[in-house]
Amino acid sequence: MLILPIVNRNRILNVEVKLKTADKIRTGVKFSDACESDVIVNGQRLSSSSYKDEKSDKAALEFIRTNSIRYKRNYLITTREVDSTSLYDVYEVEQPPRKINDALDDLYVSVITDMRKEIPGNKRGRYLSLDKLGIGEFLTDEKIETLGVVVRNASNTEELNTMLSRAGISDLVDTLEFFKLFDCTVVEDTSINEDVLQGMVESLRKLNTRESRNLASYYNMALRNRDIYSKLSTINKMVYGKPLTLIQSKRQKQLVKAMGDSANAA
Repeated sequence: MLILPIVNRNRILNVEVKLKTADKIRTGVKFSDACESDVIVNGQRLSSSSYKDEKSDKAALEFIRTNSIRYKRNYLITTREVDSTSLYDVYEVEQPPRKINDALDDLYVSVITDMRKEIPGNKRGRYLSLDKLGIGEFLTDEKIETLGVVVRNASNTEELNTMLSRAGISDLVDTLEFFKLFDCTVVEDTSINEDVLQGMVESLRKLNTRESRNLASYYNMALRNRDIYSKLSTINKMVYGKPLTLIQSKRQKQLVKAMGDSANAA
């Protein structure tokens, strides 16, 4: 379970991040030609490829893209084996988007790696830092200011795209589209009052224990995730006239689904 801690309105939210384009299609199975934590693309397996010995998790994404050049079909991911068995679950995933930059590739890799490391029936959270991925490095104030000028002077979508390309900031809009690939849901009953957490961090700082350092690191991660998300929201408002609404509670998602079902029934 990949968790994005983020400060929002004096609360620390813990947001589960998943790919919208990934569906678990089998549970408790064992393929004769695939091992745990494997990736299968057009019949080719990561575990039997030249990429299998590479230490970087990004090798999996390189393997997917390399084996999808001719046929861009959905690919499969196997999880870790269930404890004391040789069985695992299987995800089917749509093709990854084209590369925009290394930071966004690393975000995508983080999500597919989380699926590969999943142990069915044993949820383990892993924190996601947008800052450590390097996403904040290309969302500079200068580029965002330039975007504002471009948007104000563009008279239509075609002209906007041309001007964005000329200004070298098309990646800002591409990044918004990239983030729409992810399902970001607040984990229920895990939010923390920011003032309380900040007080704990300050109180324990003098101890300099592993626990106090981890708590401070968690809070700083949530702050930096907020700052980067805020920039993404600013860009979204400039381009589309509304703030970004990627993060939703389970209740909001259920409401949207119910409304959709009602409309379809009518």
